[in-house]
Amino acid sequence: MKTNNSQAVQKTPLSGFLRGIIPALIFTAAVFLLCAVLLTYTEFNESIIPPVSLAVTFISSFFAGAKTASGANRAGILWGILSGAAYIAIILLLVSLPQKESVFSAFRISGIAVALIAGACGGILGINTKK
Repeated sequence: MKTNNSQAVQKTPLSGFLRGIIPALIFTAAVFLLCAVLLTYTEFNESIIPPVSLAVTFISSFFAGAKTASGANRAGILWGILSGAAYIAIILLLVSLPQKESVFSAFRISGIAVALIAGACGGILGINTKK
């Protein structure tokens, strides 16, 4: 008779957040590093930064929301919004460190809205596609 001695890994809300937010932050850093290289060594115009920033915010928040909600039992939209909020809070904190003036502008507020909406959408998808 074969017995299974392996224990199931306990999923906590914190581990769900980390599984969603850390890869999203790594993706964001990689894309912005690529943009920095392209802007430095090519003829790309700096006007691509705002749309790229919003697109990366959407993709990262969506992924963070989906991954976080996939580990939850219910309330995927709430988990998605919370992970989107945590993601954008970390990004805004990192952006504000080297600046002396406030980081809140119309563009930043639109980034917050994009992160919350994308996180909610990802949360809905994540809770409904979990295995």
